[in-house]
Amino acid sequence: MSSYLKRGLMTAAVVTVVYVIGASLVNRGLCSYYGFQTDRHVRYAAFVGCMVQTPAGWVPRSELRVVQ
Repeated sequence: MSSYLKRGLMTAAVVTVVYVIGASLVNRGLCSYYGFQTDRHVRYAAFVGCMVQTPAGWVPRSELRVVQ
């Protein structure tokens, strides 16, 4: 492989990792802010998203209307 291709692949990998970490931090912050606004207990699950505690257990925020 040429050195330009290696540099390009490494740069793409680093940009991807930085984007994934940044998006995760933003999503965690938004989930925490939702809990603050609604005065509910929330937590962030990596592949599910924002989880809200209900009497039935932890439910994804997107499915909260179905449970209520």
